Amino acid sequence: MGLTENMSFMQSIVTFLIGFAIVFICLIAIALFIIISSKIIGVLVKEKVPEVKPATTAASPASSPKVVVQDNQEEVERLAVIISAISEEMREPVENFSIVSVKEI
Repeated sequence: MGLTENMSFMQSIVTFLIGFAIVFICLIAIALFIIISSKIIGVLVKEKVPEVKPATTAASPASSPKVVVQDNQEEVERLAVIISAISEEMREPVENFSIVSVKEI
């Protein structure tokens, strides 16, 4: 294929397809390697993530549970934003400090 100075149109298409196929086969192989290795490492480490339980609030029977869960989710999101802002301001990771209470000003 590479003996002539110029390639014919069909030779260039075949060369393109071979290169294209090799690149995508390599990408698929890398993706499979990452998936398999992450599953193997996950099994070996067996790191338990603590479950975040929503805070229980005294709700009247007239209020729906969906509203309580939504309010709780909003509160969790607000706390996450506050924690990330404090972490950024202190220029330290979250693990290096603990927040005892949050008061609205």
